[in-house]
Amino acid sequence: MDMITFLLLRPWLSIGAALVLGVLVRRIQQFVRLRHVNGPLLYRVSGIPHAMALFSDDCHNWYTELHRKYGQLVVVSPTMVTTSSPDLWVRSNTYPGYKKSKWYYRGVRYDWRRDNVFTETSIEKHDARRLQMIRGYSGVENLTLEADIEACIVKFLSLIRSRYAGKRKSMDLAQKIHFFTLDVISTIGFGKCYDLLNRDEDPDEYIDSIHKGLKICNNQIALGTWWLNWIPFLNPKPDPNTDGNKGFYKMSMRNDSMVEAREKEFNEKKELGAVPRADMLTSFMNRGLAGADLKSEHTLQIVAGSDTTAGALRGLMLYVLTNQRVYKALQAEIDDAVVSGKAPRAPGIITAQQAKELKYLQAVIKESMRIFPPVNNQLSRDTPPGGDTVTIDGQEVYLPGGTNIIPAFKAMHRNKSVYGEDADVDVFRPERWLEETDETRLEAMRNAFNVGFGSGRWLCLGKAIALREMGIVLFELFRNFDWTLDNPEKPWNHAVLIGLHSISDMWVHVEERAEPR
Repeated sequence: MDMITFLLLRPWLSIGAALVLGVLVRRIQQFVRLRHVNGPLLYRVSGIPHAMALFSDDCHNWYTELHRKYGQLVVVSPTMVTTSSPDLWVRSNTYPGYKKSKWYYRGVRYDWRRDNVFTETSIEKHDARRLQMIRGYSGVENLTLEADIEACIVKFLSLIRSRYAGKRKSMDLAQKIHFFTLDVISTIGFGKCYDLLNRDEDPDEYIDSIHKGLKICNNQIALGTWWLNWIPFLNPKPDPNTDGNKGFYKMSMRNDSMVEAREKEFNEKKELGAVPRADMLTSFMNRGLAGADLKSEHTLQIVAGSDTTAGALRGLMLYVLTNQRVYKALQAEIDDAVVSGKAPRAPGIITAQQAKELKYLQAVIKESMRIFPPVNNQLSRDTPPGGDTVTIDGQEVYLPGGTNIIPAFKAMHRNKSVYGEDADVDVFRPERWLEETDETRLEAMRNAFNVGFGSGRWLCLGKAIALREMGIVLFELFRNFDWTLDNPEKPWNHAVLIGLHSISDMWVHVEERAEPR
């Protein structure tokens, strides 16, 4: 009996053989399509190593090591590549035909029923929503933006001074920074501060719930089970009474009720011809954002806006506190600014524009965000259906249609083709931003720094606000206080979840400084 007759007489064997053959053919096709891109052989035929890296809470370092070994473009699964090339990442954000990859953006949806400006994969819908929000984020229509940030900084300084400075009492700086960023974004977002700094506690467990939510999203992305969010009965339902809830449910319902109240107030004033208060929420409503979509965008604003800025500030503080040369140089510039009148004397708060003029302070911010990128997300883009030919290390490389391109931001900010082959890219050295004399290289460095905020239609809406916050708070924390880490060998608990830094237990001691004369 020949093989074909044997299989025909046993249909289940025939079906099994066909399935095995289909899998083998598919694996061969996947192997062939990216055979010209560097990377381990296993990664060309299996996505398991990438999934395990995502589970590890350390995926950004996994990407970085791959780029050290294989270059600026590396295969990480049969359909995915990761890149440390700023030019390629900019291209994937600006060249026609590229779009957001559903495998990542569906996984980070916190509301299965609708997208927000971050998760929306339709270019047309994304652009329309962005147009509704861009002026609110720019600060042009928020007349109290600077005053609101200043008020939160005053609360932050008051909390440190009254409860921790000189008290021989450890303070969890990671927690306090998140209190600060949540208070800021809730104040400028809808004019109602969460007031965590005044209470010095998080009674509704907002911060803990954000960490848990990031962990869940991270696992869903690794497993590819984001579609479970689309099954309503699998998701627990919150108690309509907000007093009976804590964490994300409490936060989201509180936000929704505030947005509803503001929307009602806005419509009433509009009917009467009165002028609504000028803030971000009003700007959004003026451009037609309303109802469930307005609530969804506001929740994104609170969670993403507070978490990314908190991550950047924590990284900045760690690197300055562990580098005495930078610490002393930064405080020297701050003291000189006060003495020379470039910044107001306490209790006055420096303005964003004044902080922007301090060159070393700005170099510290740039360098801290280079060495410790606040965003390491797998912000994957799909190549156009017809594929695209890109340039890597001076060589043209063809990427087939539908290939997922993942940015490796940590590796990108250590790319020696940007910073120089002899550059100490793994060293925290703010002076590199002041000493570079080659204008072409300096421009490339600036461009690489800005790439961390996205580009083109996907440029981060909150970029200006985040940099404004960081400049002011950095100045005031080091103008008013001296800092020491309690445990330099283990300064914090740290994990990277869906690309965001989840940090806790950053224990420090604080001493008040005298005003420079």
